[in-house]
Amino acid sequence: MFSILKFSLLVRIASAINLQVASSGGNASSPLAYGLMFEDINHSGDGGIYAELIQNRAFQGSAVHPPTLDPWTPIGDASLSLHNATTPLSSALPTSVQVTSTGAGTVGLSNPGWWGIDVQAQEYTGSFWVLGAYSGKFTVKLQSNSTSKVFAETTIASACKSSEWVEHKFTLTPKAAAPNSNNDFIIEYEAGEAVLNFNLISLFPPTYKNRKNGNRVELMEALKALNPSFLRMPGGNNLYVSFAI
Repeated sequence: MFSILKFSLLVRIASAINLQVASSGGNASSPLAYGLMFEDINHSGDGGIYAELIQNRAFQGSAVHPPTLDPWTPIGDASLSLHNATTPLSSALPTSVQVTSTGAGTVGLSNPGWWGIDVQAQEYTGSFWVLGAYSGKFTVKLQSNSTSKVFAETTIASACKSSEWVEHKFTLTPKAAAPNSNNDFIIEYEAGEAVLNFNLISLFPPTYKNRKNGNRVELMEALKALNPSFLRMPGGNNLYVSFAI
């Protein structure tokens, strides 16, 4: 009972308080105290400010998080598996996806991006590396995963070699924006029984200041508009990093 009466008294006292704010005076805060903090939490980097549209583009892992095929899915009668080739793409990227097929027809692999891919009427640049003997053509496209409508497509002649990783570059330019982000990135080919390894599969929209391997335009412009004086990275430490955007 005492606690209830005490709380009631405090409420009555609080309701009687009037605050007056002066138009001048107060503390002078340093302009250097206003800035940005970045933590790579909940895909704020990959899938966030970083403009790369492909999720799990290089099948990387660690002792805590081993390599995974997620979210890649096969096309046609293809079978996908993680593979450590005798000749890796690099010492930092030893694991690739191996695509095998036992029959004729179109095979390949598909990626949904980060919660889908937002397709706009703009230029997309990309590339992928292939290891294996194949003399045909690759088709890459941005396609709706609900209606199968293709928004952009291009064909690339294979430059594959049986014992050497070869990069294949491409450009996709949709003529119209997709109505939603339920879209996939797809690589297809007519391989028959050929066994091919793919790695470092990448797709970028226009980036901030057209920087290669750069960040998303709209997020960087929003950050610049804040006029920050510092960038703290990661946000939980006391290291101040100067930067220019």
